[in-house]
Amino acid sequence: MLDFDIWTVIFSVINILVLFFFLKKFLFGRVNAMLEKRASMVQADLDEAKQRIEEAEALKKNYKETLSNAKDEARQIVADAQQMVYTQSNEITTAAQQEAAQMLSKAQKQIALERQEFLLDVQGEIADLALAAASKLLEEQLDDEKNRALVNAFLSEGGDPS
Repeated sequence: MLDFDIWTVIFSVINILVLFFFLKKFLFGRVNAMLEKRASMVQADLDEAKQRIEEAEALKKNYKETLSNAKDEARQIVADAQQMVYTQSNEITTAAQQEAAQMLSKAQKQIALERQEFLLDVQGEIADLALAAASKLLEEQLDDEKNRALVNAFLSEGGDPS
């Protein structure tokens, strides 16, 4: 059977206690310091990761705001361009209508002038024909200038013989 000697047990306990204190003094302190250092490094890494996540969120928010502002600005630019096109279209249309009205007015004045000239030419021809007919009827040759004055006076009175 097993034989237990009290002195062996006491020396074993003393050896274990000495080893424990020795390990506690030299090994556990360093191990704990290393574990604490490692824990602080892990915590620092976690804090840095958290800070980077916050920065990334801030950048994402800033990007979304910038994108939203850019979209709003683009919409505003398109709306301004459409308004400008509409305004220019109206101005061009108005200018074209005014130009057409001026051209029509000029054409009407030109037609009136040409009509007046035509009427004067026709009156001259009618006067010549009337003189020719009258001179044949009278068989006398009157002064051409007097004849024209008589016919023009007749025509200016509207052809009314009274």
